[in-house]
Amino acid sequence: MTQPVRIRVFTNRHDWMGPVIVLLSCWYFAAQVLTAWVFRPEYSFTSNAISDLGNTACLPNSNICSPLYVVMDASIGILGLAMIVGAFLIFSEFSFSEHQRERAAALAGFVCMALGGVGAILVGAVPENVNTAHLHTVGTIMAIGFGQLAILILGLVLIEIDNWLREFMIVTSLFVLLAGVSIAGKHQFGFGGGALERLAQYPESVWLILFGFYISRNHSHNRLIGPHFTLSAEGRPAPDATFGWALGASARSVRRRTTQPPQRKLAA
Repeated sequence: MTQPVRIRVFTNRHDWMGPVIVLLSCWYFAAQVLTAWVFRPEYSFTSNAISDLGNTACLPNSNICSPLYVVMDASIGILGLAMIVGAFLIFSEFSFSEHQRERAAALAGFVCMALGGVGAILVGAVPENVNTAHLHTVGTIMAIGFGQLAILILGLVLIEIDNWLREFMIVTSLFVLLAGVSIAGKHQFGFGGGALERLAQYPESVWLILFGFYISRNHSHNRLIGPHFTLSAEGRPAPDATFGWALGASARSVRRRTTQPPQRKLAA
């Protein structure tokens, strides 16, 4: 039995988005190393929080002085943008699934991932030493909580993804949950606050990198890279179809399936 065809709309027309997601997410890690290199007095990846690298208060005799805080804050904001774009990729990848459960998961993942991206942008825009109206704290909770919730939902429900990606999504979600509980309960277990925060946040960033590679590889293998649609003739949309067309077609597909009368079973 052949797998149902997923109509890729957004990524078919913009095949460069997968590599961009990879680059932006990788830069997030590189920016931490670069910023920590000049951090004063000395940055610890196990003790210091990620937000310390974006702290704008570099005062004399201070324990936190990050001369390149602009680089870190901008990188966090860019990561948030990557999460929002990634949400569109997820939604457009799976919104045409033949399975209603998978379509619902795509929508839930789209909303949660976008909210996580908004949270990351808040973290970058409002540094920890400013934290106006607790926006930095709220942004951190949104970025980690909603972002990882999206990954868990998609890993549990989505059907048409490779097993290795599904297993990574589910297993890392458990680690993030444990790290979140430890942080909330103020138990570091000898790891250090910075290590626990990274255990809660890094899987999300790594997943963005893996998903970007997955999108690029999957499209390449199915000859779906190009400015126009290159799917089979069955059900292929017009070359000038837009993302709005995709949403309308998806909604029509849902209505057809929900209004179709149930078939009678033949008597034995």
